[in-house]
Amino acid sequence: MTIIKRGRRAIRWLPVLLAMLTVAGCGGWPPVQDLPGGGVDAESGRVVIDDIWVDGPHGITAGGSTPLRLAITNASPTADTLVGVSTPLAGRAVLEQNGHPVAGIALPASGFVDLEWRTGVELEGLRTSLIPGTYVPVTLRFAHAAPVTVRAAVGPLAVPEPQNPSTSA
Repeated sequence: MTIIKRGRRAIRWLPVLLAMLTVAGCGGWPPVQDLPGGGVDAESGRVVIDDIWVDGPHGITAGGSTPLRLAITNASPTADTLVGVSTPLAGRAVLEQNGHPVAGIALPASGFVDLEWRTGVELEGLRTSLIPGTYVPVTLRFAHAAPVTVRAAVGPLAVPEPQNPSTSA
């Protein structure tokens, strides 16, 4: 009978412990409400761009740099390469792998490349400040697939796309 009481005491403290871990940030994990909800999707033939977004949860000041997040699926039986990214809002876009600039990012045949949670494209020298919830045009160029232009959301992505075209970038 004493064992049951001790177990009940431990269970009573469980909600308090969980609340303390949530307030403490769980060892560096971001709060749930700050996690992006997904980005814009596009495709160029059999190359599919999933969840493209500009990482700027608090906005980005002019002159600054920020990662462009995206995932790419190459549904083609032929390998391709992301060879360039551009936007009129940045001085340049740098393709990176393992923290080093590269001429292209390989897209294996029938493969998937996740650049959404690590840097693969860095937008540098922003010409204007970016505000969360706005959309910016971004063009991706490939070695084989046709280029594709999308309107990428500036994060956090929980902000819905404005319905009035005059309010978007």
